[in-house]
Amino acid sequence: MKKPLMFAAFLCGCLLTTSVFARGEKQPGFEFCTGKVRVDPVVNLGLFWESNLNNTAVREESGFGWRVQPALSISYNAKRTTLGSNMFYTSERAFDSGKGGDSDSYGINFTLLHKFSARTRLTMNGSYTRSENDTFYWADDPTLPGYVDKNKSESYSFNGALGFTQKRSHASIGAGWRRTKQLEGDHQVSDAVTLSGMWGRAIGAYTYWDFSLGATIDRPSDGDNSISYSLMTGVSGDLGARTAYNAMLGLTMYDYSGYVDEMAYGPAYNISGSYRLTRKVTLSLSASSRYESEYAGYGASKHYYVFSHTLTAAANFQWTDIFSSRLDLRANLEQHEDAGAGSGNADRTYYQLRASSYYKFNQYATLYGSLSYSMDEYDRYASSDKDNIRGEVGMSFRF
Repeated sequence: MKKPLMFAAFLCGCLLTTSVFARGEKQPGFEFCTGKVRVDPVVNLGLFWESNLNNTAVREESGFGWRVQPALSISYNAKRTTLGSNMFYTSERAFDSGKGGDSDSYGINFTLLHKFSARTRLTMNGSYTRSENDTFYWADDPTLPGYVDKNKSESYSFNGALGFTQKRSHASIGAGWRRTKQLEGDHQVSDAVTLSGMWGRAIGAYTYWDFSLGATIDRPSDGDNSISYSLMTGVSGDLGARTAYNAMLGLTMYDYSGYVDEMAYGPAYNISGSYRLTRKVTLSLSASSRYESEYAGYGASKHYYVFSHTLTAAANFQWTDIFSSRLDLRANLEQHEDAGAGSGNADRTYYQLRASSYYKFNQYATLYGSLSYSMDEYDRYASSDKDNIRGEVGMSFRF
């Protein structure tokens, strides 16, 4: 754990340095280079309780723990260029250290927007995250204690797109890469490369009819490559000052070259929208689909692929200038398809409901509280179904 601790020490040092500059100013953070560069540090401190602290399907045990998260945001704004970067370190510990509630993660991400002209723009974003989670296992003999195993992983991503806007049309081309890497066990590495293109024509004052074509190549370190193609069409735009939306529907073709060659077909969709219900209430919704290979793994595992559906919804309530709430819903349906003579098809469902509230004492301190419920159900291994309730209270400090 030396690297995470070094990363945390670096961030805390930045926070202490920044707080000196922030003293005496009306707003937290500080600016320099004539306001073009801004630094915003924050530290979140929280206590939590979970009904299933070990995240197990049997012999669930509840427990308390604490969370510390220092973070640092840096932004640069010029006439044509906007650049932002965020760094974080998160540490969670259960008060009963023999359980599986311990985790550490840290990472960095960036976003870049550059306008070459009034009609041409470049967007880029990338991220790196490393995590280490304790996975708790009960022994087969119920009289024996359980044990903790480490699950270490890294993830990388990079995306770029070039956009063009004309008087009555717009277009973009993009490419992306992501990698997931297991640092323990079989050390699996999985890469995915995505290419995409979009063209749209105005059919109204605030409405575009869009067409998009995309391809994703999955390259696991153990297993065969596979590629998916998607062709979608739909509309995007604004419905007055309160509503923005994007609705794309089409077809996905998935060429899976694992245990056996197979071409799968399914609907493709990417839908999102936001609606300002009142001055105090804003709603948002998004839904998307994706084909991907299930495992990089071994033997019979190679002949499974997954058709994933993701739904997210949120409601923001700004009750007063200092008090706000948020309700979040996230649901994932994974349709595990068997391309060979294996165990048959199966569905896996994850969903989480979370309610949170924030009370802002001043520009520097905010009190927060949250309550969430999550469920994981898997048809293939019904005995592995599990759920969890988590409550948390804490303070967020800006410097």
